[in-house]
Amino acid sequence: MYFPNTTWTRLCFAVAVIQGLLALALEAYVFTTVEEGLDPAAYQGNSGHTVPMYLALFIFAFVYEIIIVYDALRLSSMIQLVGVCIYNFLLLIYAAAQPLHVKRALDQLESSFAMGTTPLLNPEHHTWQRIQPAVFAVIVVQAVATLALVFLVYKLHFEFAWVVYKVIHADLSMKKRLLNFQIYLALIKFDFFFLLGFLVQVAALINDPKHDPELGLSVAGIAVATIVMCCAIYVAKIEHKAGTVGIIVAYLCAAIYLSYKLSVLYDEDNYLLIVFAALTLAMMLCTIVMAGVCMASFDKGLRTYTMPQKKIPEEDIYLNAYRQSYAYPPQSPRMDLVD
Repeated sequence: MYFPNTTWTRLCFAVAVIQGLLALALEAYVFTTVEEGLDPAAYQGNSGHTVPMYLALFIFAFVYEIIIVYDALRLSSMIQLVGVCIYNFLLLIYAAAQPLHVKRALDQLESSFAMGTTPLLNPEHHTWQRIQPAVFAVIVVQAVATLALVFLVYKLHFEFAWVVYKVIHADLSMKKRLLNFQIYLALIKFDFFFLLGFLVQVAALINDPKHDPELGLSVAGIAVATIVMCCAIYVAKIEHKAGTVGIIVAYLCAAIYLSYKLSVLYDEDNYLLIVFAALTLAMMLCTIVMAGVCMASFDKGLRTYTMPQKKIPEEDIYLNAYRQSYAYPPQSPRMDLVD
């Protein structure tokens, strides 16, 4: 099992963990405070789902980020760490939008009444005044963590560049293939978060979970997305062309679904979810393109560096390396860049 073993890798992982714990503690406080003064009838409208939606998304986002950071450090994947920085910045934007949406939702709840007499949110609880510091603190935590991660990833660039050189030496064509492969894997992993994050938000906005089929479809979509992600990584590592074509078809189906949901959300004026869906759709399309680029590199020696050496016959290692260098037998890689 991998453990961060250098100063910069330990600091990078620590920042991800601390950021997640602080942000989730603040979001949990916001949720419990709102729940204190909320009438059960509030969940019949979208305003009552705003705070639970943010809590559900941030729980998933920060837990997944810790996993992604650990995975990137384990694989010495600079591309994946750069993706984490972008991912963190997008979460910062989402956190910055939270105060406006939560304040608007609370105002609507305070001015709406259950059975015509009881406010959906008790004004005497002064809910917004109590949660306002925590909501803005999430933004500060996210901003500081993003800056820290950018600095740490810059420092890790030098460590990981040396690791890659020790494995594939100065083979420029192989470095390009490996770069494309790592971009493709990083896109697959981040697609998984954005698609599941979208489905979680859709499920959180359902007013009648018992009778709305959208909840069942969202749960099924989460299971399918998990299976597709695992299969996509596996078929790419073993360079299975037919399997990769199947993954491209699955991503095209997901893109069609997102396009449909975008049209529905546009009619409902849910702009935050529209942006999330549009970003997910754009990443899906980029993944499809990179799948084609990686498939063009199959059977050209990259599998030597992306599969554990015990799974590849020794004669195949020498044969693949000979095709690439035509000069000297390769040194055995000291580590796997993709596992």
